[in-house]
Amino acid sequence: MRHLRFLIPLLVTCLLIAPVAARQDRGFDLVTLTNGDIYNGTIGQTSLTLSTPQGEVTIPLNRMRLLQVGDSGRPDRLETVTGDRYQGRLVTRELVVKRVLDPTLPLDVGDIQSISFAARGGRFKARPAPDTVETRSGDLFAARIGTGSFLLKTESAVRMVDRNDLFLLELMTLEDDEEIHARLTLNDGSRLIGRLLTGDIQARDRFGNRLTLQAETISSLAFAVNHRQEARPFYNYRMRLPPAARLRDRMRDGSPGPELLALRGGRYRRGDLQGDGDGDEKPPVEIRLRPFAIGIYEVTFEEYDRFCDSTGRDRPDDAGWGRGRRPVFNVSWDDAVAYTEWLSRQTGHRYRLPSDAEWEFAARAGTSTRFWWGDEVGLDRANCAGCGGLWGGEQTSEVGRFDPNPFGLHDTAGNVFEWVADCWNDTFADAPTDGTPLEKPDCGIRVIRGGAWSFPPKEVRSANRWRDFQPRTSDDTGFRVVRELD
Repeated sequence: MRHLRFLIPLLVTCLLIAPVAARQDRGFDLVTLTNGDIYNGTIGQTSLTLSTPQGEVTIPLNRMRLLQVGDSGRPDRLETVTGDRYQGRLVTRELVVKRVLDPTLPLDVGDIQSISFAARGGRFKARPAPDTVETRSGDLFAARIGTGSFLLKTESAVRMVDRNDLFLLELMTLEDDEEIHARLTLNDGSRLIGRLLTGDIQARDRFGNRLTLQAETISSLAFAVNHRQEARPFYNYRMRLPPAARLRDRMRDGSPGPELLALRGGRYRRGDLQGDGDGDEKPPVEIRLRPFAIGIYEVTFEEYDRFCDSTGRDRPDDAGWGRGRRPVFNVSWDDAVAYTEWLSRQTGHRYRLPSDAEWEFAARAGTSTRFWWGDEVGLDRANCAGCGGLWGGEQTSEVGRFDPNPFGLHDTAGNVFEWVADCWNDTFADAPTDGTPLEKPDCGIRVIRGGAWSFPPKEVRSANRWRDFQPRTSDDTGFRVVRELD
């Protein structure tokens, strides 16, 4: 009996601890409130429903990864374990948090900042979703497009294009213009540009939600690109990069940083190699560069907005064209530098603006022609006024909408000018030959590179240089980042 006095409390303790240990093996949902309080527990609902412009989207909790609750000016955002993103407003406005040793906690959605969901068991049979939908507001999800054909009015004819012949459908709208401008890339690589006459587009996502996509809300549709049931939807199906060259750091919260390409550096000739360029591109100079990594894309509004929210800065204006994966603009040189410094703190690696020499090396991608694709402007090669593309002369396009250069970098020609580190100089005579930036005392004017959506083809040449006042902002200038290699 004396032994039982010690054994009974021990058994009770084990019974209390066992469920807790089991729950820890599975993990808890992490609920962060707007007042800073944090709770561990299990969300009691089995699914969450979001009201979106495309219709209601219901996601089982065992497929959820993250919920970010918006406010009066920003929508709620759901992310799934397979990378699908939806934005809208949660239909359920009160959630229940079950806790092991504490009472069940009811929470108003308005008091929640975010929920990070633990991995859950349970079977889930995804519906076939071979296509990818990207909306102008930033939604990105796998689905099956139900619309069987698309009607396009080109300059010469009206064409009905079967969905089975389509690879990419990219759409744009202009202010005070009700027409939907479209670029269709067919399976054989050819392209059609015109006005989309098809109205609403039907789709069904992998969770079984039936959606009606209004053409004016769509950024792009990619057809027959998801070849596995759990495939993650992607935003750039033009990418051609060897995996070993790609680099992506993690931020402090575990989320991915910018997508980078590691370049080996070496010798190259920069400047006006054809002899008919501007005076500030002369004389051509041989440069020797150390290895470095550079952004595959220009920094986007989505990336820059995160920096603003983290540091309390005002978000830059987007001119009404949309944010998401469009390149950020209306940022000064100082703003761009501040972003790279924040990124350095977030990742533990040194980020900065590229030097003028590094930028041209990356843009040329081993070529010596006027443009990375040759000496002629061609058709629909870049986003510039007179380049024959969908967005040229009108507005920016989402990053990655044009083919990459031979290195695998997108939009080094056109879209937006890009700030680089150098002070402006109207000749290469005094420029460093080791690839470092040119600095001057009291530097107030900086180099910008690459041309922009509103500039003619001459300005998107690989050698072309332009300049702007360091504190100035405009709707045609953004930047991309460089990361120093360890």
